[in-house]
Amino acid sequence: MSDPIPEATPEMALEMGVEQEQLARGREMYLANCNRCHNRVLPETVDPEYWRGVMPHMARNAELSESQQEDVLIYLMAAHGTVHGLNLEH
Repeated sequence: MSDPIPEATPEMALEMGVEQEQLARGREMYLANCNRCHNRVLPETVDPEYWRGVMPHMARNAELSESQQEDVLIYLMAAHGTVHGLNLEH
């Protein structure tokens, strides 16, 4: 069974205007931290604007730095856009 959390791809990076490595870091942090307090939420099930709103609170709980928070947020937005075929360039 494949992981339902999308891999960071070159296409995601191009769409978001970031390096694939940043998306990969964000995905890794998401997988490592975002199920410590609650069940993991699939990126495509949450609106990107909601991610923007809750990320500061969640990042504090997970003790992420600002750059780690940004990596996770960019990854979540890219993963959401990939599943829904949206242009989410920031």
